[in-house]
Amino acid sequence: MGEVFLYQTNKTQETKINVWCAFPTVYNFGMSSLGFLTVFKMIDCIEGVYAERIFTDTEKTQIKPENVDLISFSFSFEVDFLGMLSILEKYNIPFLAQDRDERTPLIFAGGPVLTANPEPYAKMFDFIMVGDAEPMINQIFDVIKNDDLSKREKLEALTKIEGVYVPSLKNKVKKATVQKLSCVSTPILTENCFFANTFIIEVERGCSQSCAFCLTSFINRPVRFCSYEEIIEKIELGLKYTNKIALLGALICAHPRIDDICQYIIDKVDSGMELEVTVSSLRADYVSDKTLEMLRKCGQRTATIAIEAGSDRLRKVINKQLTKQDILGVVDKMVAHGFSGLKMYGILGLPTETYEDLDAFVDLCKEIKQKYKTFNLIPSFSTFVPKAHTPFQYAKREDTKALEKKNEYIKKQFAKIGVKARTGSVKWDYIQSLLSRGDDKLTPYLIEVYKQGGSLGAFKSVYKEFFEAKKLPCSDKYALNEQNFEDLVWDFIEHSRDEKFLKAEYERLLAGC
Repeated sequence: MGEVFLYQTNKTQETKINVWCAFPTVYNFGMSSLGFLTVFKMIDCIEGVYAERIFTDTEKTQIKPENVDLISFSFSFEVDFLGMLSILEKYNIPFLAQDRDERTPLIFAGGPVLTANPEPYAKMFDFIMVGDAEPMINQIFDVIKNDDLSKREKLEALTKIEGVYVPSLKNKVKKATVQKLSCVSTPILTENCFFANTFIIEVERGCSQSCAFCLTSFINRPVRFCSYEEIIEKIELGLKYTNKIALLGALICAHPRIDDICQYIIDKVDSGMELEVTVSSLRADYVSDKTLEMLRKCGQRTATIAIEAGSDRLRKVINKQLTKQDILGVVDKMVAHGFSGLKMYGILGLPTETYEDLDAFVDLCKEIKQKYKTFNLIPSFSTFVPKAHTPFQYAKREDTKALEKKNEYIKKQFAKIGVKARTGSVKWDYIQSLLSRGDDKLTPYLIEVYKQGGSLGAFKSVYKEFFEAKKLPCSDKYALNEQNFEDLVWDFIEHSRDEKFLKAEYERLLAGC
């Protein structure tokens, strides 16, 4: 596969446990996932463990299916269950944990979706990792390697590990958090992936901004920054193998030494090194001239900022402390540094949103276009999805017809000023909303959706069948309706912000509108 391993396992013992680390889509996407590859590396480095990566397009495995003891899944998006079930079906593994016996591999997973609300999928897993994997992995395998324990006894022992949820035992769980963040980076490079030969470095984890809709802000607390020295060490490691570096984090520009990191990269370029550096989206009120200088010298002509809402009023409602002047100011800086365009992310249907807020987004872009006629603006919109463990977990979502109307409106208004706006699928966002606040009643429904092809049409037709048979309540109960403060199915998970705080924050933000 043209892979280059950037680490060594240095194992001395014979294999005791065979593990498949599974990614619920194709190889090209899985090999671009830093989280998936990091967990694989951690497992691969455990004494007595042989780990192999598998994907939905894996044709031949090194470990025979009958010799697999454990399968881990990376679960980043709500519909990842489709790829997971396809892998289980391929190897004749029952979909539900209750239907597996002692000879069947233990199935577990981690990722942001399961850390927020695992309930729609929980019965598919023997156990689930809630939170950061780093504190849990070695403890988990200490239990799994104990041959004196039955499967049931292993599961009981796993409940004693902070962050491990065993659905069959219904244990309460506290999110696992690594206190001192070690700098995570790409462990395996390949050109056969979405980010070909790109060395990704996690600069920080979490976000202090607390935008009320944002899962990252609330499940990754507290905010932790990697040390400058570690980041530089990782840059040097990556440059031994590639000239493509990506800096990853929700709030990169807030790193206390971001200008020093950028200057280090600038010095490399100024010395004659050909270097490509990309970053995840910037925040307008944090972007420094040094960051923009570094990005331009490393070949970037456009950048991305998440604006979310068009008006200062609505940004205040969602707790995004970003003003119109902040946005205009970063555009001025970008133009001064020679950037040719800006990608802008927005969310339609946020709580209390009006058409005046949509017009404000268009007017903002119109003002930029009038000042900088050749500057390219690329606005892109999804629709609001309430997420568990955020203040807006309680919030109402607008119905599909109203949101599709807003999609069409925003595209027409932008077209009037010569800008093409991109909008996502409202119907798929509805499914995401359904799953993000759903409970375990959805599990049989999801399995049947998979069996019928996993398309949008399958979600709709299977739901109709289940609803008419009284196997499910109205899907709007999960996807659209305002949620009861005292009746959240994920409240057995303890995050760093309790429900009392989230309820008060939700009421405070809406009262301020």
